[in-house]
Amino acid sequence: MKVLVFGAGVIGTLHAWAFEQSGHTVALFVRPGHEARWQDGIRLELLDGRRGERTEVRTEFRPTVVSSLSAEDGYDLVLDAVRYGQVEGALPELVRILGRAPALLFSNNWGGFGFLEGVLSRDRYVLGLPRAGGVIAGGVLNGALEGGVVLGASTCGRSGSPEAESMAKRNLDRAVQLFQSSGFTPEIVDNMEHWYWTHFASTAVWAAAGAKAGGYDALAHDTRAIREALAAGRESMAICTARGAEVRKCSDARPFLAPSWMVAPLVRRFLGGEISRRMAQTRPEYVGEFRRIYDEVVETGHRLRVPTPSLDAYGPIVDA
Repeated sequence: MKVLVFGAGVIGTLHAWAFEQSGHTVALFVRPGHEARWQDGIRLELLDGRRGERTEVRTEFRPTVVSSLSAEDGYDLVLDAVRYGQVEGALPELVRILGRAPALLFSNNWGGFGFLEGVLSRDRYVLGLPRAGGVIAGGVLNGALEGGVVLGASTCGRSGSPEAESMAKRNLDRAVQLFQSSGFTPEIVDNMEHWYWTHFASTAVWAAAGAKAGGYDALAHDTRAIREALAAGRESMAICTARGAEVRKCSDARPFLAPSWMVAPLVRRFLGGEISRRMAQTRPEYVGEFRRIYDEVVETGHRLRVPTPSLDAYGPIVDA
């Protein structure tokens, strides 16, 4: 399959490497004038959890870099891997370069699809989120691929015309084929919009809890802090429910739906695991995005009159 990756950060780079390693033809799109940054490639130091294994990888990755596109390029899929705060600004540029290839949108979504459908019809995209992460520092990407990926059709459980539903399924099948052939295990969800909401709300909780604990590693070893996060997480899931989400169908909601005394030891073990630790996005450049995510979840809770005392208690820490 011929794949274009739009977004040369951690997520885009990790998946470009995984696809190319699996035999796909991959190009990484960078803005004109930024090609020189990739002249010597990038050092990858990652834990690869695909195919049910955990393999330590240390390698140099020199992707094919492009800064211009034409209708003749013939890509089968375009992976949009920009950050949440960059989506609305990047989407018009993505549509301009997309051609006829479907786009796999790999970014958080809390506000809905109104902005998206203003520039891209539902037969042109498929929805997803990665199970991967890490940091880039000093020319080295240190991170992890958990081995999974979450994917869903653009219809999000809503019926449409037979033609639109057929194209949505075709786009989803193409994305599933790409990831399966690259060693990933896709989790297919019926309503990706609801899954985005629960993932976004859980991200707000864990980011705020990490800030209060003094960092990811500190949180991973603090059972009391984890229990506080689970209480805030139950409130964040109540916000999602108030929006109409069926949170029990969303895997990221599960830790918040069980009694904290039961699940806290399991969460502590998960957070302290090597893949989770390596996936943590702990660079300073993520601070603004995590603060925005927290603020948007809290504001929605207040607007919907959902009681959120535990979630609100993180506010001064996040502000600081």
